[in-house]
Amino acid sequence: MLFGLTYRRVKVDPTTLQIDPNQIPLLSKPVRVGMPTFTFVRDKRDDPLDAHKGNLTTFAMGFSSTVFGSGSDANFSRFLLNNSTYQRFHKKWVFARNTRIGIERLLSGGDFVPLPERLYAGGANSHRGFAINQAGPRDLVTGFPLGGNGLFLNQLELRLPPPTLPLVGDNFSVVLFHDFCNVFAAAHQIVPNLLRISQRHEGQCDAISQTTTNVLTPGAPPVAPTTCEFRYMSHALGAGLRYRTPIGPVRVDVGYNLNPPTFPIQGTPPALPTMQRLKHVNFYFSLGQTF
Repeated sequence: MLFGLTYRRVKVDPTTLQIDPNQIPLLSKPVRVGMPTFTFVRDKRDDPLDAHKGNLTTFAMGFSSTVFGSGSDANFSRFLLNNSTYQRFHKKWVFARNTRIGIERLLSGGDFVPLPERLYAGGANSHRGFAINQAGPRDLVTGFPLGGNGLFLNQLELRLPPPTLPLVGDNFSVVLFHDFCNVFAAAHQIVPNLLRISQRHEGQCDAISQTTTNVLTPGAPPVAPTTCEFRYMSHALGAGLRYRTPIGPVRVDVGYNLNPPTFPIQGTPPALPTMQRLKHVNFYFSLGQTF
């Protein structure tokens, strides 16, 4: 059992601010967050650096409240569950699985979860079909990722036995993986969208661009704004190389996102908005196993 206390202060330097403070987006406004956290860890792995059998379970919860120094607009709770299992078969083959669930909820007196405290996914130790923190809802003006209050991640890895090679011996090995994950604006959106594999109503995102274009066009009538849908599970397939060292494996992964999201970037008038799609292929270099 672990106990911790996190204190975070996000502020804006008035001497360098180039816009009216009222124009700062709500999620990015200055805020103080004080959060005590409680974590339960059960580690039954044979090797924490490169597990071949066993399991690891962690459950963490935290509560941000005015009692611990946060503002009245940062009252929320956070729950994170992570479970990993490792099964060895045919002596040196390993099938590994990791599942992560995150939920954030507003408490009494809270209006929103600040941007730095929201849940994110994507990167070398998360969904390898996204760059770091790129999964989930986005700002439809800048395209910037906004994170969310719900997260589901599942990762499967088949770790092949290392062959014996000249000079390097049996230190090189190959991994095949499948990741599926997304971040959701609200936790209750996770379960209904677990089996959804494509971005719904993708045309709505383009409609946002057309709406903005019409507004920028002199004499064009305004069009009612629409929303861009991000509620689905993004899947990635990939492969990686591992090189065993005394401090854990050095790894290189290549992930191919089968269904990356599409979203508009409005830009600054009079520039016209453009549609963006995240790239399919992502490369990662890191230390240690993914999980």
